Amino acid sequence: MTPFSERFAQDLGIEVPLVCGPMFPGSNPELIAAVSEAGGIGVIQPVTMTFMYRHDLRDGIRRIRSLTSKPIGMNFTLMQGVKIYEKRTREWMDIAIEEGIKFFVTSLGDPTGVVREAEKHGIRVVHDVTNRGFAQRAIDAGVYGLNCVNNQAGGQTGQIDPERMFDELCDLGVPLVCAGGVGDENDFRRALDLGYAAVQVGTRFLATPECRVNEDYKQCIVDSSEEDIVITNKLAGTDSSVIRTPDIEKLGLRAGPIASRMLRGRKTKKLIRMLFLLRTSWRYRQLTDTDAGQYWQAGRGIGAIHEITPAAEIVNRFAASLEASTAGH
Repeated sequence: MTPFSERFAQDLGIEVPLVCGPMFPGSNPELIAAVSEAGGIGVIQPVTMTFMYRHDLRDGIRRIRSLTSKPIGMNFTLMQGVKIYEKRTREWMDIAIEEGIKFFVTSLGDPTGVVREAEKHGIRVVHDVTNRGFAQRAIDAGVYGLNCVNNQAGGQTGQIDPERMFDELCDLGVPLVCAGGVGDENDFRRALDLGYAAVQVGTRFLATPECRVNEDYKQCIVDSSEEDIVITNKLAGTDSSVIRTPDIEKLGLRAGPIASRMLRGRKTKKLIRMLFLLRTSWRYRQLTDTDAGQYWQAGRGIGAIHEITPAAEIVNRFAASLEASTAGH
C-alpha cells in the first residue's frame, strides 16, 4: 500500500482501503457486515436501514454487530433547513455515537456541526465533494478526509473525471477517497496508483448474494455496459447515474420546466429535492419485488462487472491486487 492508503486503513482500523459506499437501496445489514468482516468497511445508510429494510436503526446496527465485530461506518445526508430531517439526523447520530461507530460519511449540506460532535468522540468524518469549492468548504469545516465523487459514480454523481479530481484536490493535505468508476480490482489498483488513499465502491457490491435488491437488478448490472448508463435529475433533484431501462425512458431524464425552476431557487430547491426523494423512496421500497419498476442506479464501473460474486471474494480480490502491486514495487 502507499503511505496514504496505509494511514487511512490504520486510522479506520481496517485491512483494505475499501469503503462499501452507502446506497439507497442497496445497504442492507448483511452486505455491510460482509464487507467489514472481509477487511473493508461497510457504511450504514440510515434511511435505507429504517425505510427500505424496516429495521429500527439501533437494532439494525446490532444486527450488523452480530455478524462482525470489525469497524463499520454511518452516512448522513445533510439537509439543513428541513427541520424534521435535521431532528431525525441528530437522533441517528446520537445512536451511532452510543453504538460506538467511529467513521461518518456526510453528503450535501455543511458538515461543520457533525464534525464538531464527532471530534468529541474520536470519530473521523469524510464529506462528499464534487469540486474544489465544495472541498475547500469541507476542509474549513474540519473533516478528516474527502469523498471525491467523480463523473463515473453511481447514484448522485459528479462532473469531473477521477484523474482531474485528484489533481485538483491533492494539495489539500487530507486523505482523498475515489468514489466512482471502480468495478473490479484493476480499477481499484489504478485509483490507488493515482494517489487516492482509498476507494469507495457501490455498484460492484450490489451484484452480490448478500445484497437484498432483487435479482433482476443484479442481473441487469452483470449484463449491462458503460454505454447503458445515463444521467437523470428526476430521481433526487440532482444528477443521478442510472441504467437505461424502459421505466427510466418513460420517466424521462430531465425535470420539467416548473421543477427545473424550483431546483434553481435557493429556498425552493430543498423542497423539490425532498419531494423527488420521497417519490423515489416509495419506488425503491419495493425493490425486493420483481415488479417494482426498473429505476436502477449504477456507475460506469459496471462494464467490469460480469458475475454475481460474494462480497468477501470481491474484497479479497481487491486486497490481492493491492498486495501484488506493492510486491511489484
